[in-house]
Amino acid sequence: SCRVTTTNEAVFNDPMTEVQRIKNELTEKCHVIPPPTQQISEELVDEFVDPKLQHKGKERKSGADNLASLKDFGNGCVARDFLSEASANRTAEVDMYLIAMGVFCDLENGKAFASDYEWPDLVFTRPQNIVSDI
Repeated sequence: SCRVTTTNEAVFNDPMTEVQRIKNELTEKCHVIPPPTQQISEELVDEFVDPKLQHKGKERKSGADNLASLKDFGNGCVARDFLSEASANRTAEVDMYLIAMGVFCDLENGKAFASDYEWPDLVFTRPQNIVSDI
């Protein structure tokens, strides 16, 4: 099997280059039949990649830099503290968030695509009151 991966950040940082890289890897590495043209048009890429769909990504990212770091997963992937409703189970909420961020970071850096990747077992990380309801 063949796999080509990218990240949302890579696509939005340089859409033309990233889409071309994906196309090249699909044709060269995965032996997908190449499209009729070698170079993808900028108009087509602009139609496919819409920065307005980023949901205020830059604003959200800059605001997150002001929050304390909960865990640094390496390669610039940091789980920042977050604001939440008053929760009786803040510890469980943070634990689940860190698990989710760990998977997110592993997807971003490519580790999660390895055939021997070990996905977190969420049943054993749930708060006791949730586990007993299963």
